[in-house]
Amino acid sequence: MKNRYAQTALLLLIPLYLLAQPKLSTDFTVTTAAPFPVIDAGSKEYFSDGTYVVSVKTRAQKVTIQKFSIDGMKEVTRKEYTEWPPYLKVQSVMKMKGKLYYIYASYDKKGKFNTIYSREINTDDLSLGAEIMLFKSEKKIIPSGGTGGVGFMGMAIGGTMIKVFKSFDESKILLCYRNAPKERDDRINFDVLGFHVFDANLEKQWGGNIKMPYTEKVMNNLAYGIDKDGNAYMLAYITEKKNFELFSISESQELTTHELDVEGSLFFKKMNLYENADGNLVVAGLYSNGLDFKMSWTGSSTYSYNVNGIVQYTMTKDGNVLSTNDIEFPIELINMYKSARAKASNERRESKGKAGISDLQMREIVTNEDGSTIFLAEQHYSKRVYSGKSTKTYYYFADMVITKIDKDGKVVWQKKVPKSQMGMTGKGGMGVAYVKGKDSHYLLYLDNVKNADIPLSKVPAQHRDGRGGFLTAYKINDASGEVEKHTIFDVTNVKDMQAYQFKTTRIFEVKDNVFMVEVYIKGKQDSMIKMELNQ
Repeated sequence: MKNRYAQTALLLLIPLYLLAQPKLSTDFTVTTAAPFPVIDAGSKEYFSDGTYVVSVKTRAQKVTIQKFSIDGMKEVTRKEYTEWPPYLKVQSVMKMKGKLYYIYASYDKKGKFNTIYSREINTDDLSLGAEIMLFKSEKKIIPSGGTGGVGFMGMAIGGTMIKVFKSFDESKILLCYRNAPKERDDRINFDVLGFHVFDANLEKQWGGNIKMPYTEKVMNNLAYGIDKDGNAYMLAYITEKKNFELFSISESQELTTHELDVEGSLFFKKMNLYENADGNLVVAGLYSNGLDFKMSWTGSSTYSYNVNGIVQYTMTKDGNVLSTNDIEFPIELINMYKSARAKASNERRESKGKAGISDLQMREIVTNEDGSTIFLAEQHYSKRVYSGKSTKTYYYFADMVITKIDKDGKVVWQKKVPKSQMGMTGKGGMGVAYVKGKDSHYLLYLDNVKNADIPLSKVPAQHRDGRGGFLTAYKINDASGEVEKHTIFDVTNVKDMQAYQFKTTRIFEVKDNVFMVEVYIKGKQDSMIKMELNQ
């Protein structure tokens, strides 16, 4: 009798289970690969030539290079390399003019200096070229440190010491770093920054240390870049003057300053600086009209960036500003997915010119061949909660704003799309992966199953990191800005395979409208998942 009741209860639950399963998008074909032995590594980079994927993975003194067949969906080969200089730290795995380079640092404890090397990776047989010394630092290079976010010179934080910038035509690269300060007091310390320029074959053009013209306390370093002629540039905000200056450094290693005729009352966390096809410099980023001062219930305080919009400056290489595009967020965009209380507050702030989107951070700036530009920004913040003697930190990744402007700086379209993620182990599997397709832009992220079938106008339920989730994509048409939402797969059941570890940082494009992601499936095995947009 008990078995009969159990069977009846199970039959009653089946329809509920089926109703809970969202309808997966028919626009994508999903394929899984044969499992292969896992490689534990803190740094994982992926590169595709349309036929094969080459991954480069670094853990301590071991570098593993894998080759993977895109059509065959299987690992072809792998090679391990363990003979490296002491205290290996990967700085960049970089593709230039079809060649793949592994750039890394070594540290001399006795001499207290760093040496930066490169080795070319042969993508056919996965062999490594000869070790080439790029340069030695005069002092110890200061790592950016931390476990996430953006630090000195816009570096991706996590121990990276060197930041790499490419010219728009990929003919030159700039390696930047900060030397250990001479003085600990930033009121009297003048930073000494390293600038080294190379061509596409990593042949050195020039390089050396440049002393900054202002003390560390009064300088806010915002952006760095390089042009096709090998000249380096730096944008800084000078707090004592309340203005912006462009620094240019040529092969002579002389620093020239140019005071910019731009609004000095704006606040920036980070900017992007690059040369455009016309040979002028473009500086772009998110801006705030002011900083919000927030006090927590524990008595601690912090400043918050309430982002009011996007600004883009076009200037000559000697700092003559040719145009300024101030793309202020409209109140209608700011209020999307907000509570009635938050909307009322924003309306009051709007009357004072202070309404904005809190904790918005720039993720991507992409310049298209026609001169138009795509800006992708994502809300990200963290909170500390004190409970007795313990402290817990919660990490949040929320709504995204994507904007397209034409070559003249006019807005073609601007969209705010909802997302709600929370976790307690740093970024984890949260955040957004941006992939540029042939005619569309894709924003991929993990979402709560409850959000699969809700309209774009509705506030989504929160996704908890580490609790499964559905890989979801916003598809934005490049021409019209039309938004579609696609639920691609359930990470706990991808063609009968469960992904126990899923990170959006491991999503990459292999060719037009084909994406892949590497996942951990337990049993000390990894697998690849391919997502192909049906034509």
